Amino acid sequence: MNDRLLPKLPPFRPQILEPAEVGRVAREFTHEQARVVFLTLVLTGIRRSGLQALRWADVDLVDSVLRVRDSKTEDGRRSIGLSPMLAEALWQHRRVTAFQGDQERVFCHPERGTIYRADWFVEALRAALAAAGVEKRPRAFHDLRHTAITNDAAAGSSPIAVMAKAGHANMATTQLYLHLAGVVFRDEAAALERRLLAAPQRAQAAEPPGG
Repeated sequence: MNDRLLPKLPPFRPQILEPAEVGRVAREFTHEQARVVFLTLVLTGIRRSGLQALRWADVDLVDSVLRVRDSKTEDGRRSIGLSPMLAEALWQHRRVTAFQGDQERVFCHPERGTIYRADWFVEALRAALAAAGVEKRPRAFHDLRHTAITNDAAAGSSPIAVMAKAGHANMATTQLYLHLAGVVFRDEAAALERRLLAAPQRAQAAEPPGG
């Protein structure tokens, strides 16, 4: 078949949640484990396989570090700093789960301790998105990883820091997220405008005539 006759598919664009949307969705989960899964995904950028493989031995709540050991590549094995909110959420989750041993799963079936199934979270995420009034339909794991890494870049993290946290093997992959951060997030552009232009204007307005 002649490839030139095939219709061109539109470029894939992930459904990235902006900061305000992340906060609204997080508040709408009715199941606490699903809420902590959501926070872990959007605050660390961990992949589904890594999240499902997490054991409590991988979560250091003293030094606030999450260790990703389940990865196909050496670059994917890494340590990720936990934000205060996520560290607290994981601590509270460990307090109430029946599976608290170091080698037990962080996220699991609440009665059997078996692997946390993706479809449980997909259903919970869809309900939270609807309750939050967010019309985007991000893929439960892949797009939330995009959300984490792109927001990290937009927040001002250095490219090297973004690359290390995401577990990318090269900067070319990270550069895609840096590009998305420049395209998607307009609040940062407005903040930069205020920083660069509003202050000189205020200073000029405060300067007395003939000063």
